[in-house]
Amino acid sequence: MNFNVKMDDKKLKVDIEKTNLKDILIYCKPKERLVLMKKFGLDGSKETPLQRIGKEYSLTRERIRQIETQALMRFRRLIVGNDTYMEVLQEAKKVLDVHGGLLCEDILISKLVNKNIFKFSKQELKLILVSDFDVTYLKRNKYLNKAFYLEPLYEDLLTKMVLTISSYFEKRAKSQDLYEFIGRMKENFAKDYKDVHYMKNDLFYVNFFDSIREINVFDGKIGLPNFADVNPKTIKLKILYTMRRINKPVHYQELPAKIMERFPAKAVKINTVHNELVKNNDLFVNLGLGIYGLKERWYEGGMVKEILVRIFERNDRAMNVKELCKEMLKEKMVSPNTVMLNLQKYKDLFKRVEKGVYELVKTSKKKAI
Repeated sequence: MNFNVKMDDKKLKVDIEKTNLKDILIYCKPKERLVLMKKFGLDGSKETPLQRIGKEYSLTRERIRQIETQALMRFRRLIVGNDTYMEVLQEAKKVLDVHGGLLCEDILISKLVNKNIFKFSKQELKLILVSDFDVTYLKRNKYLNKAFYLEPLYEDLLTKMVLTISSYFEKRAKSQDLYEFIGRMKENFAKDYKDVHYMKNDLFYVNFFDSIREINVFDGKIGLPNFADVNPKTIKLKILYTMRRINKPVHYQELPAKIMERFPAKAVKINTVHNELVKNNDLFVNLGLGIYGLKERWYEGGMVKEILVRIFERNDRAMNVKELCKEMLKEKMVSPNTVMLNLQKYKDLFKRVEKGVYELVKTSKKKAI
């Protein structure tokens, strides 16, 4: 297309009855239509950055941005008054207001798609939203991801908040409970920006944190991306997090599927998980038969004889085999025969006081250790 072709700049007065967005784009100038199609991926392809469009047509990014601005203004005039498009915008405003006035781009558009009341694609919905004056589009920048928000929120305020949050966590050097931090943010900002009513809404902060590029929220905590508890990158940290959520011993072969339920982005192999469990025995305890528990949950593991010594010391009395087996299964998966064999084999540790009943030899504690 030749971008130097002169077009009629008079205002268009077109009665648009159809809801097909591409039919409406026909009434834009060819260069404007092309930029919108490429920029928003309306032809089914990925969105094309303005700089790349400019390079393709030997124009600067700024010139393409000017064309995009003109195209959005023309598109806005074309859809004003059309009930279908106005319904999209009204619904978007309702969703934003309910969620604290701000949502990341993909979340807002997904919510509109999931309502199943519009025939528009995600790309078409984005174009409609970006063209509106009441819904403000926040382009990705060095601080924030793409988002939509409503007044009285504004970009300078959002940027100021990002800088405050980043500075706070850099000094703190550890994560914080999410809602505890929201309370802190309300104290710092709600009183100073009383006209911004969203500042009193917890959902605003939850969704705003989600839009900040250098902040992570995970498992009820918030912090910087280099904080392991809010950004578990390694397989060891993912295993640790998953086992804490399961909150009981688990077989290593079951762990990969459990991990991928919570971290679906990357496949997890059984061998990799098993290697990490064995290697990090300061965190994970082998409870027998491939079952592992967390040491922080007071699972200690060890050889059967060592566990039996701990059981006797804990109860401080003679115990029958049935009791011992029940206690043993809390720490290690072994058969009653194995328990009995250990009781009989280590006579320096365990003494038979009557049939099926044993006690700990008094000098056994030192020997066991």
